[in-house]
This record gives sequence, structure tokens and C-alpha cells, in this order.
Amino acid sequence: MVPRATTPALESQTPENAKMVKDAILSPASTSSDSSVGSSSPIFRKPDETSYWPTFATKDEIPGWLKDNDYIVGGHPMPTYSYKRSFRLWRCLHMEMMNIWTHLVGSAAFVTTGITLYNYATSKSLSLSAGDKFAFGISITAGATCFGLSTTFHTLRSHSYNVHHFWGRLAIFGICLLALGGGASATYYTFFCSPTAQRIYWMLNACAAFGAAVVLFDTGGGGGRMRALRGGVFVSLALTAVLPIFHGIGKLGWDQACRQIGAQWYLSEGLILCLGVSLFVGRLPERLSPGTFDVWGHSHQLHHICAVIGTALHVVALVTSFKYRQSHLEC
Repeated sequence: MVPRATTPALESQTPENAKMVKDAILSPASTSSDSSVGSSSPIFRKPDETSYWPTFATKDEIPGWLKDNDYIVGGHPMPTYSYKRSFRLWRCLHMEMMNIWTHLVGSAAFVTTGITLYNYATSKSLSLSAGDKFAFGISITAGATCFGLSTTFHTLRSHSYNVHHFWGRLAIFGICLLALGGGASATYYTFFCSPTAQRIYWMLNACAAFGAAVVLFDTGGGGGRMRALRGGVFVSLALTAVLPIFHGIGKLGWDQACRQIGAQWYLSEGLILCLGVSLFVGRLPERLSPGTFDVWGHSHQLHHICAVIGTALHVVALVTSFKYRQSHLEC
């Protein structure tokens, strides 16, 4: 009788080896013809436990759970199985570097903006109502949180299979929170004198954010096959958030809406966010020249930049609304 091949028990291996074997089992790529744990395939490449820096590979060498964009050829971080090595990605040139830094800087900028605006308002003895604090607080907090979670996801997405999907879900939660904060803050000023309309749009926005989270949580934050779904849900969520703005423009007229709620800034925000999502879903510009934009300028990075700029424009619109309300306290 031919003896059955056995795999060493996970308990008898080092933590990194155990994670590597588990990832091999969980990874979609493990369905390939070479599925033995002892294979020399890069999918099961054992990381150098003494290595200080993370290692990088081409799209054909990384595990299936890390594959997201076939037009980015090189510069893919290999699984690190180490939080320290993962955070050293901040100091390396690779395809995730700009994804990390655009939202790291964005998160820090929104925290700084919130503190600066509050200090300015209090130093000038401006009238800050509970509603003003709510509108600015939820918008800026949502922005800082979303970009912070995104930074952490892109830092740790190559740690291991489970860590990848855990932080992918938190990144999705951050996106839904950003849409909720943006919609709630815009609704507050747009329907400042219509409490019933405020409540209706807040409820609609909250339901849309919750629904998007439920739909997207199963995607785990990654995977090229889910790109179109994620993009479509993000656009639908954004449209729900801007419905009260369109309603307000129709009610006030364009000129008055620009003066009263900063409609021009909301329009700019919507256009730049749509541009970012379009590039993300279309995988442009890397689709036109695979390998050229591996480190600089690929679609996910441009999507991140558009998200930060769009959210900043949203804050500008809130400032416009706040200034108008300071001189028009009565409805």
C-alpha cells in the first residue's frame, strides 16, 4: 500500500509557517495544479524570518488573495506575516506606496483641519450651534476615519489572508461612514429650515450606507472580480448622499444655492469623485500601458487622490453654508 502524503500539523510549525500553510489552503490560487504545501511555487514561498524589509514580486508570483489588478505587473508586496515588516512598506517603493501615503496624509490633514476650524471659530467668538458642531464634526471625523482605515488596509493587506480581509472590511466600513457623514452634513445646511426634510434624507442616507456595507462586506475589500460591484455601489451611495443637494438647488435656484449652501463646491466634489471611480473601475491609465504605472499613477492611486480632494471640497461647501447662516440666523 502506498503511504498517504501528510502535511505537518499547524501546531508543530512556527506561527509564520502556520499562517503560510493556512493562506495556501484559503487562497483562491491554491486550486492550481501544484497544490502541495512543499511546492516551490511562489504562492507558498517561505518568507525569510530574519529579513528586515518586505519582499516584492510580479503579479504572477503573488497569492490569489492579493491579486487585484492584472495591469499592474510588478512591485507587489509578498505576504509578510509580520506587522513590523508590513509597516516598513511605508518606506519602500512599490505599488501600494502611494495608496498608503495619499490617505495617510489625507487623514492627518482632516484631523488638522477640524482642530483649526474649531479654534478659529472660538477665537473669533462665532456662534457655534449644536447643529454646526454636528455637521462639521461628522463630516471631518468621517473623512479622517475613512482615510485612516484605508491607510491601515493598504499597509496590512499583504500581511496574511485573514488580516487582509479583516482590514478590507474595515476599509469598506470607512467608505460607508464617509458617505454617511457627507450626506448628513450637507442635508443639515441644505434643509436648515425644513426639519422634516432633514429627517427624511438622514434616514435615507443611513439606510443606503447600511445597505452598502452589507453588500460590500462579502467582497473583503479586494479582488478584481468585485471591482465593478464596488464601483457601482460606491456611485449609488454617493448619489443617495447628493439627493438632498439636488433637491435644495431645485428649491433655491442655482444662484441662491451657491450663496447659501455652496452648491458649486458640491458639484465639483461630485464630478471629481465620479472621475476617481471611473478611473478605478476602468483601471486607467495602467490598462493602456501595463507595467508603466506600477509604482506611480495607477488607477487606485488616482482614485485615492480624487477622494481626498472631493472630501476637501465638501468641507469648503460646509464653510460656505456656515458663513451664510452666521448672517442669516432666522429662516
